[in-house]
Amino acid sequence: MKRKKNVCECPVWLLLALNSFLYISSALYSPFLSTYYTQNGISSTQIGILMAIGPVASVLVQPLWARASDASGRAKTFAALVMAGTAVSLMSYYLGHSFVSFLFSSTLLALFSTSVSPMTDAIVIRNANRYNYNFAFIRMGGTVGYAVIVLIAGIYLRQNPSAQFFLSAVSYLVLMGLMFLLPKSENHLPVSDAPRTHRKKGAGLFRLQDIFEDRKIVYVLAFAFVFQIGASFCSAFLGVYAVEIGYGQSQIGLLNCISASSEIPVLLCIKKLTRKFGAIPLIGASTFLMGIRLFCVSGGSLPFFMLAQAMQGITYMVVHFGCATYIGSTVKSGKSFEGQSVLYIIQAGLASIIGNVLGGRLVDFAGNCLSYRLTGSFVLLATACVIFVLLWQEHKERRTSL
Repeated sequence: MKRKKNVCECPVWLLLALNSFLYISSALYSPFLSTYYTQNGISSTQIGILMAIGPVASVLVQPLWARASDASGRAKTFAALVMAGTAVSLMSYYLGHSFVSFLFSSTLLALFSTSVSPMTDAIVIRNANRYNYNFAFIRMGGTVGYAVIVLIAGIYLRQNPSAQFFLSAVSYLVLMGLMFLLPKSENHLPVSDAPRTHRKKGAGLFRLQDIFEDRKIVYVLAFAFVFQIGASFCSAFLGVYAVEIGYGQSQIGLLNCISASSEIPVLLCIKKLTRKFGAIPLIGASTFLMGIRLFCVSGGSLPFFMLAQAMQGITYMVVHFGCATYIGSTVKSGKSFEGQSVLYIIQAGLASIIGNVLGGRLVDFAGNCLSYRLTGSFVLLATACVIFVLLWQEHKERRTSL
């Protein structure tokens, strides 16, 4: 039966474009930022501090954006606002090249950029579900866009490293323009009907039972936390490790192109795999593989780096897709942004603070090679612990039901 045309229907090409420019914008600066800091004389510990500002903002600032957006029902307006703020913040990197100036720019950027992804994901997933679009196909736009742009950017930025901020600012403005093309219904969303007295409990904190319908969300978030500690450490210091060995922006661009390209085959079959094995087992397996990926990076040469980046699809994409869609399917009505924000607070917030700050100290103390091995060991052990608790809980529930 054909779906009826609706004047408010969101065309699939628009969702594809939104997802593409979300990752294109990130590809123009985020893979090269730690290298840019290193080239300007910033130490690994200082880089860890700078990279941790975004995660701190994810914990302190992002919930405010999420609640304000969900409470108003004006998703399109709030998303466009944080995109405009991100574009302006990126231009502040031209103010100076000292640690203090980078600290100011990173803080300003974090106030806005940390909310771009959860807001965009919530909008795209909601409309994909509403109109029965394949989210894996839409997400592929981001993967392909990232892979192509990061390779081209790596070559261009080799001679013009500071151009990354202007180019990414322009890309975020394009993303903002696409946001305004969304149907008017995105500014007239239902708001949460939770009682005000209930909201006041634990003010400033998310209450999982108020947002999600499935209690197993705890295990999804636990896997996401462990995974992101390893992933944030890997991404934050891979550029530092590469520069130490003697590689530059073009090699870093190539490595990020490989990582993005590895996501394509995963996206082609992720829905079938999820139906067959379930989201939580796949997320757990991919978190375990993240530990192995960190050991690959510790090999300390371009072939090992390439192998580790080729594991991006079976690690990051499975966890990202699995967590985002699982949350989208279990979140309560009127809580879509808050639901995605919980994930981003856990990953881009708490876990990334640990991966970046402690990771920076660890690199300064133990060196890159040993640091990657120690972080990989932690991820493997922590994943095994979460799996054990999950299996024990399921066994306990089966015995209770008998």
